[in-house]
Amino acid sequence: MRVAIQSLSDPDGKDLEPVYLLFGSEILILEEASDALRKRARQQGYTERECFVVEQGFDWGALLQSGSSLSLFDEKRLIELRIPTGKPGQVGSRMLVELSENFPPDTLLMVICGPVDRAGQKQKWFKALDAAGISAEAKEVKLADFPGWLSHRLRHKGLLPDQPSIELLTHYFEGNLLAVAQEIDLLALNISSDNTSLPDAKRQLAVLQSSVSDNSRFSVFSYLDACLAGDWQRTNRIIDALRAEKNQSVFLIVMLGREVRRLIQMASALAGGANKGQVFRQYKVWGADQHKIEGAIKRHDRDQWQQILQQIAKLDKIAKGRAGSEGASIWFDIEKLSMKICGLKII
Repeated sequence: MRVAIQSLSDPDGKDLEPVYLLFGSEILILEEASDALRKRARQQGYTERECFVVEQGFDWGALLQSGSSLSLFDEKRLIELRIPTGKPGQVGSRMLVELSENFPPDTLLMVICGPVDRAGQKQKWFKALDAAGISAEAKEVKLADFPGWLSHRLRHKGLLPDQPSIELLTHYFEGNLLAVAQEIDLLALNISSDNTSLPDAKRQLAVLQSSVSDNSRFSVFSYLDACLAGDWQRTNRIIDALRAEKNQSVFLIVMLGREVRRLIQMASALAGGANKGQVFRQYKVWGADQHKIEGAIKRHDRDQWQQILQQIAKLDKIAKGRAGSEGASIWFDIEKLSMKICGLKII
């Protein structure tokens, strides 16, 4: 059954369906919907979780065996299957149909795909998963719908969806959901620490104007660009400059984590046989950035990028635990991790 993807985030208290098929081109919406489902699953007692990523040479038999078997510990279980290309192939299609028809109790299947075109939605595997549970599409947010999406996002984050804020965000980030979501998260963080006596709407706009014009924040984007390009000398210079800026380590680490996650998703899609041009279009990688991303993917394999992501998660906890303090050790750790990302060997 097809539903609006936004409805998956509603804590309605209803029992989860046995199968969820999430697909589409808007990565942010897709990932947030899957996060919401994982949270609901944990709340409903799904304590075990198994993850599979379909790439070249994927063992569909292992998935079928896992899906058709009962939990060893008699616990509820979530099986998560990612198909970045949105195309499971002939063998995968048969396996998904069989799995949807013979699913054990106390097991939840969440299938996360990239874009699936109309022809793909008419295939047996897609129809079988849809009939067995819920399907939802993360549709591209059109430019005409962007202000409405911003209004909902601001309200969801406890901020005011006023026209001046929406116009300013549209001017800087029109159509870029990932970037504007990060900006709104930062706005919420800055609003909570702002102690001016301005009325709420004027205070929010003042904080937002200051944020989007803050050169040090754009230095973080320069850092990401240099680091993923493997340019250590430039990366090191930017780190030295950012070290002097207050409260920049948390923002840098959060942004780096999101970029590395995107990189892993692109690497998985390419490893699964996806067309490079289609992957870059899906993830909105244009022009010279394509060469940079391709180089980063070749510099480390997917397992190494996963290890880097784990290190970023540890740094995130350390940085946020400092309550705004910019201690020397966190920047030393950022420096070491950046060297690794750039491809330098650390002795």
